[in-house]
This record gives sequence, structure tokens and C-alpha cells, in this order.
Amino acid sequence: MDFHIDDTTRELSTLVRTMGEQLVTDDSLRELDARFGPGTEADGGRDHSTARFHARYWDELVRAGVPAALAPESLGGADLGVVGEALVLRELGRVLAPVPLSPAIRAAHLLDLVGGCDPDLAEGIATGRVIAAVADPDSPEVDWAPIAHAYLRPTPEGLIMPAEFDVERTIPVDFSCAGLVTCATVRAERLAEGAAEVDALRRRVHLAAYQWGVIEAALERTAAYASTRHQFGRPIGSFQAVAARLADGSIDVDAVRLSTLRAAFELDACNGEPGAPAHAAVASAHFWACDAGHRLAHTAVHVHGGVGLDRSEPAHRYFLAAKAGEFRLGGATRQLIDLGAVLAENGDPWEYSA
Repeated sequence: MDFHIDDTTRELSTLVRTMGEQLVTDDSLRELDARFGPGTEADGGRDHSTARFHARYWDELVRAGVPAALAPESLGGADLGVVGEALVLRELGRVLAPVPLSPAIRAAHLLDLVGGCDPDLAEGIATGRVIAAVADPDSPEVDWAPIAHAYLRPTPEGLIMPAEFDVERTIPVDFSCAGLVTCATVRAERLAEGAAEVDALRRRVHLAAYQWGVIEAALERTAAYASTRHQFGRPIGSFQAVAARLADGSIDVDAVRLSTLRAAFELDACNGEPGAPAHAAVASAHFWACDAGHRLAHTAVHVHGGVGLDRSEPAHRYFLAAKAGEFRLGGATRQLIDLGAVLAENGDPWEYSA
């Protein structure tokens, strides 16, 4: 499969990385932790002031047109595909950016498939001016629900979009913004057949891509620490046991990178009708994101030693983010079960692929 990335997508991901490195600093994340983080759990409901949300970075992403660039063309976007989305989500993961880009993308693509939708709402969500939360059918917890202006729940019967909804805030492993949503029964807007299935697969690719960025940056930071931390008069990175774990981590990051890109390319190629190749690719990407995420999270902590769990240092955030990603993805065993079911029913979907 050709993993060629076009210039527009490459420039967009570079822009997101540059902005993230400038704005989502360790100091800015420490400020968010002080508001809603370890030891300061709040029950603010839908109070934006207590949400772990990097408002400044989100405002800059919106101003730069990043959500719009990933929206469908019918809503004024560039529609860079799932590959473009994955590469941008990777950049968010690298800096642990707490911003609601994934639900903005998912909501825009869902609304693109709904006839007669409020055009102002669709345009607001596509550009990021209206924050959206999109439910996952496999989890009662909805990411970004506490600060969302709009709530969407895709189902096989259609898209549920209540005008009003209540949120009970939850406390995920990484202290991210999430909650349980309740709303009155409302009519479901008609969706194209298979749209809910595509959205579920898109969400899984987004999670894997974010996890890719998390473990990639965690490994880089850990390798840098191992080269400067001295023990017995030598950098600990020169010890064989430490060097071997870092080398294994590099292989794991590559596995997540390749499997995530494969899943994104397969989802783009299915034209809204995902078959065995797309399902197998997504399950494979999820397996690696869970398995590698688990290993890299523990490698980072072990190599950092006590510093890895010190809340005054940034390493612990990468540990929490990687573990949260593993849990949100459902764990490695679940992905192998999904992949096994695809193979048992369809055989090897890539047996004759180039």
C-alpha cells in the first residue's frame, strides 16, 4: 500500500505540531492540572472553568482553520480524509493537547450525511466554533460532553441530536473532559446506511492516532532523560537493559505508526462501505496501540525511576495518557478477538493485495 502523504496534509500536520509545541507546554498543562487534575477532582458538571480544556490552543486551531480543513467539502472543508485526520491527531497526542478535535471531525462528517440539518449548526461544528460531543455506542462515557454545545449520538436507526441534554461529569484515568449524558427521547434524523459504522471506525482510528503521538513523544522524552541521567558515572542509556527497552519501544512506535496509517488508508478507500480490509486494519491498529501503549507507558516510568511518578514532572502525564488510550481502545485482547472474527468470516483480506 502506498503511504504517500500529499503536501497539503503534510503542511497542516506541521502547522499543528508547531502551534502545539509553542502553546501546549508543560507549564500550561500544569495549570490545567491545578484546575482539574490529580488531587483536585471537581464536580463542575458543565462548568467550563473547571474543565481540563486547553482553550487557547483550541482557539488558535480554529483561527488557523484546522477543524475546517478536515471537514467535508460540502461544509466548506478540504476533506483531507482519515489519513489527514490521523496525522493531525498524532500531533495532538505528542503534546497531550486536551482539545475536542476528534468529535468536531466526526460530527461534521455525520451532519454532512443528514438531510435538512441546521446549516448554521453544521457550519459552526465544522469550523470548531461550536464544540460538539459524539457518543460512542460501546461506552456510556462521552468525551467532551461537559463543555459541548451540541451532542450527537449515531445509531443504526439514525442520528440523535437533542436540543437539550444533561451531563454528569466523570473522572477518566487521564483526568480528561468526559461525562455521562442524559436527554429526553427525540426523533432520530435519517443517516446514510452504514454511516454509524463508519463513524465508529473513524473514532477508533482517531484514538489509535492520538496514542501513536503519545507513545512517540514519551519514548523521545525517555531516551533524552536516559542520555542525561548518570548512574555509576555513566548515562543510564548506555546500560544494556535500558538501551534494549528503548530499542523495543522504537519498534513498538513503528508498529503503531504503520498499522494506524494502514487503517486510515483502508477507511479512506472503502468509500463509505467498510468491508473486511477496513475492519481488519482498524482492529490491527487498535491491537498495536493498546499493546505498545501499555509497554511504552511502563518503560517511560521505569527508566525515569521515581521521577516518572512525580506529579511535578511531565512524565506522569504520558503514563496516564497512554493507559487511558489503552482503556478507551478496549484493551489488546478485545482487538485480537475482533480481528479473529474478521479473519474467521472472511479469510485474510490482504492475501492478494499488492
